[in-house]
Amino acid sequence: MVTMNPDDARSRFLTDGELAWVHGPRRHELATVRLDESLRAGDVVLRDVAGAAPSEIVRVVKPDLDNRGRRNTALA
Repeated sequence: MVTMNPDDARSRFLTDGELAWVHGPRRHELATVRLDESLRAGDVVLRDVAGAAPSEIVRVVKPDLDNRGRRNTALA
């Protein structure tokens, strides 16, 4: 679970209870977003996210579910 400021979540088009990618220095995984107005802008709280330690920088990104890894295989 990743807890973040509602303004930060809104700028990433994330809502409460939605899944988001958490990219850490060693790996990335999906986590549920929770909103907390007591957090300062730019701060996040991670719970049960492996591969991230305190004081490390992580990125929280909305998953691109429209693309899902499909590639255009047509030859030009």
